[in-house]
Amino acid sequence: MDARLFLSRIFHRFLEPPLSLVRLLIVLSSILAFGVVSYDLVTDRQRTEQAALDAARQQALVQSRAAAEMVQATLDRFDFALQTARDAAVAGPRAMAFQEELIARTLPSDLALQQFRIGADGYLEYSSLGPAPRNYLGDRDYFKELAADQADRLVVSPPVLGRLTKKWSIQLARAIRRDSRFDGVVAIAVSPEEWARQLASFEAGPRDTLTLVNARGHVLMRTLDGASHFGKQAPQKREYILHPEQKEGHYIAHASVDGVLRVYGWTRLRNPELIMLSGIALEDALAPVREMSRRMRLRAALATLLFAVIIGGLLLALARYERAGRRLAEQEAHSRNIVEHMADGIVVVDADGRIVRVNPAFCAITGFSPGALDGQPVSALCADGEQHCELSRLVSQTGSGHWSGDFDGVRADGSRYVGHAVISAVADSDEHQVRRVVLLSDVTELRRKDKEMWHQANFDRLTGLPNRALLADRIDGMLRRARRNHTEVAVLFIDLDDFKPVNDDFGHDVGDLLLREVAGRLQRLFRDEDTVSRLGGDEFVVAMHAELNSGFGQNAAGKIVASLSEPFQVAGQTLTISCSVGVARFPDDGDSADSLIQHADHAMYRAKKQGRSRWSL
Repeated sequence: MDARLFLSRIFHRFLEPPLSLVRLLIVLSSILAFGVVSYDLVTDRQRTEQAALDAARQQALVQSRAAAEMVQATLDRFDFALQTARDAAVAGPRAMAFQEELIARTLPSDLALQQFRIGADGYLEYSSLGPAPRNYLGDRDYFKELAADQADRLVVSPPVLGRLTKKWSIQLARAIRRDSRFDGVVAIAVSPEEWARQLASFEAGPRDTLTLVNARGHVLMRTLDGASHFGKQAPQKREYILHPEQKEGHYIAHASVDGVLRVYGWTRLRNPELIMLSGIALEDALAPVREMSRRMRLRAALATLLFAVIIGGLLLALARYERAGRRLAEQEAHSRNIVEHMADGIVVVDADGRIVRVNPAFCAITGFSPGALDGQPVSALCADGEQHCELSRLVSQTGSGHWSGDFDGVRADGSRYVGHAVISAVADSDEHQVRRVVLLSDVTELRRKDKEMWHQANFDRLTGLPNRALLADRIDGMLRRARRNHTEVAVLFIDLDDFKPVNDDFGHDVGDLLLREVAGRLQRLFRDEDTVSRLGGDEFVVAMHAELNSGFGQNAAGKIVASLSEPFQVAGQTLTISCSVGVARFPDDGDSADSLIQHADHAMYRAKKQGRSRWSL
């Protein structure tokens, strides 16, 4: 039936005498009254919500200022201690020892985890925790930054995991200079958890948060579930990152660390590299206003309910048939509109696995014109065209409900893509499955990004070698195999000798090229089934599987020392370095990845003490 004719019949039937005028007046009056009430409710809610939002903005800004002042005061206290310790270090050993002991006693032990000093060579020279194993900290970002910068300034690092304490800490550091030469770093390790607990008194709601970030958006501490967010970084489009000249401001955003929508006030500390954020959960701030609006709407609804019931009773008999027909037509049009405008492709497949119908999104994804594949087997969508391809297998599965999977697809022009299909079974009245509806989407880019993210998370960016996380996973696999087969796993810890002079004499770019050459040499020494990994700096680890008591690890250590002692040709320079290698074996030296790496690390230090260019068990 024509839509205009259908509406015309309803209109004329609605205005049939003798109640046509009364019926029209009732409907128009109801619409007008409902419109006025709705408008008043909406505008009142908007006004009250805007007032609550403005109050939340002001509260967030005030809290950020107060918290910033508290943090700055604590920073000033620590910075004074660092400057005093640095002056004592320059004055001489006696003044240095006295001042370090004095500072260690006066700093709050619950907040300051450790005071320490790093020598110009990057090794730990002093720690308030007492004697510690020889620990190389020259690869820390704050050490590199202070060593390269001539300005006298305080550096505040993002949270780092201590290699000796195994605790998270924020490093506050200043450079030591003798006769304008860099002579190391004095630093204080501050507990971000304890610092955040001191700030928690400023919070008002259970989901409100205070967050200290640096100018690049790295989270230093956070009062709400802070430990799980160490290492996270705010989106780079935040205004305090884009506009370093601004001192304070506010914005509304979903938190990048937990997804909660908050209104934020931010204040830049006197140290412009630090920003204090105060976030107030918007849903919590607006909850009282929304509850009041809900109650007002409920009262209005109850007030008009009787009137609506009367109107409904008067019009029910007239509207029943029209409403049923209109609902059916609307549902059909709605369903057709959804199918025609869905972003995902739809393919309807009959019981014989042949294509019956497709929607426009399918044509846009695959390039096939409407009707081009009618009657074709569903395997025509597969890249290999075989009857038993992955898509055909998915479609031919039996059962109820939904199931899904990826497949290799081909477009009309022959280009390939990765498709994802969600299949639903459609049954007739006798519960016989007569058709399959396939929801198809192109996930080529999504799968590529997944693979890229996995690679970035598991491989070293400089050398392309597996990083510590992937190394631990592979060692665990080797250990499971060794336990089954009663064989051995060897872990070799490699530390380059004389690498720092390369960076000092030729620059870090040449140093990076040398590290890549070292990585290539190590990879050529070992089998594909072995793992060569870079932990960071100039430290590498090799893990391999061998027969029990075969001496394979010791032989490999000797080859490494010999290979890395040969000259390197890097950037037109002939560079000569060496290495020290520590060897650990399962089951003699440990039964986990961490214990084997640690044992090999200790063995490497024993090799260094023997004169370098050596290896040790």
